[in-house]
Amino acid sequence: MRELEIVALGISRRFWRQLNPADLTGSWVRSLAGLQPAIEQVQFRAAELGAGYGASSLAAQGAYSAPASFVDPSGFVGSAPDGRSLSGLLYSPVTQVKAAIAGGASPGVALRSGRGVLERNVQTMVADTGRAAASVDIVARPRVGYVRMLSVPSCPRCVVLAGKFFRWNAGFQRHPRCDCRHIPSTENRAKDVSTDPYEYFHGLSKADQDKSFTPAGAQAIRDGGDIFQVVNSRRGMQPGGLVTREGTTRAGNFGRGRQPRLTPEGIYSQGLSRDDTLRLLERNGYILPGGQNPSGVLRGQAEGFGALGRGGTRVGVREAILEARRTGERNPALRATMTAAERRVFDAKANWDAVSAGRNPYGRGKLTPELAAAAENDFRNIIVNGDAAAKITARQSMGG
Repeated sequence: MRELEIVALGISRRFWRQLNPADLTGSWVRSLAGLQPAIEQVQFRAAELGAGYGASSLAAQGAYSAPASFVDPSGFVGSAPDGRSLSGLLYSPVTQVKAAIAGGASPGVALRSGRGVLERNVQTMVADTGRAAASVDIVARPRVGYVRMLSVPSCPRCVVLAGKFFRWNAGFQRHPRCDCRHIPSTENRAKDVSTDPYEYFHGLSKADQDKSFTPAGAQAIRDGGDIFQVVNSRRGMQPGGLVTREGTTRAGNFGRGRQPRLTPEGIYSQGLSRDDTLRLLERNGYILPGGQNPSGVLRGQAEGFGALGRGGTRVGVREAILEARRTGERNPALRATMTAAERRVFDAKANWDAVSAGRNPYGRGKLTPELAAAAENDFRNIIVNGDAAAKITARQSMGG
């Protein structure tokens, strides 16, 4: 897959050099006539690799499970895994160039910016095509899920997901240029640097630990802190970086409705003795009674019923998920058995369809301009721009 990404990058750079700044649209449209078929060939090969990976991987683990049906690699050619057409994805860098020039950038700067967009799109598309084919193959195999495997080096957000077992309805969270992989499996069998967050962390030099996890965060982990708590604390970090609201909701591990807790930066900045620092790390929920468990101290590898299941109390959702797990087949039109990314795409389309028809997609109230604008932005970010990881914002921001 890495070799295919390198091939795709080489092809895209060769065609980008043919772009004429005096005729951006015309010259790039002509280039697409050669670029798109070349990228489609790479896509097909990526899909072949993804589709064929499951059987060998499961067999190597002694957990082979025959597929109920076989993946067709040609079905992944000609479109991006986020649903956009491949031609639209490949044309978008020119749109970036035009926007940059309109914003006052010089042609040289704008062209470099556009090339960066092209390279990011192509590299991510190749990786996503392989992952998408592997995902379909996983769905086709009863009682098989996947374990997330790092491709070193990795970012902290990917590291804390390493080794976790997911069903097909959990979604593969990734960022642009993410090159993590699926391991088709029934559990985390590898438990090595690619699937164990702590093995990965301790395999880095101290300097690289500090660079990836911040000096205070890395020190907290070296002092026995839970890597998941340390990394996740940065999501709710307040201005100044000394406190965070992450984990302080009623459902959170630390606060359960209490005030913001100190971040590792806030703790180590006090210059306390080691014993006092360790006590403060424990008091703020970084050192946990279960120690440093690569499967996660709080939740481990237990499978729930997803965001829609409410712990299994919603009978229809629970039964749909249990049936899909039992048979290995899911209903792609049922939100309960969609992946998180699929739900975001489904909701963004449905919400925009409702707005286009003059209805409020978020409740019974009147459709307001603010709600319509929020639904439009969701549709643009998720469907038009292809950001499958974008959040549905209207319900959160408007409370509709």
